Amino acid sequence: MTASGPDPLKDALDLQERVRVLRALLELQRWQVEVLNKRLHPPTPAGIAARRLLAIKHAEMKRPDLKIPKGVNDP
Repeated sequence: MTASGPDPLKDALDLQERVRVLRALLELQRWQVEVLNKRLHPPTPAGIAARRLLAIKHAEMKRPDLKIPKGVNDP
């Protein structure tokens, strides 16, 4: 009898299957995000403007050199 050790081929096949499943899940989530995005920001002028404003806000939040101004009553 031979001692059963790790099987690299089986491990590789299992990993390949897991990657395939994760890619399918990622594609499903990407589709869900697109559907939700279309519902939140329809392809109307108002929806396009809302999407642009959101993109600007996200870009500003990522800039470390911008300081958020404090209001008059903020400590």
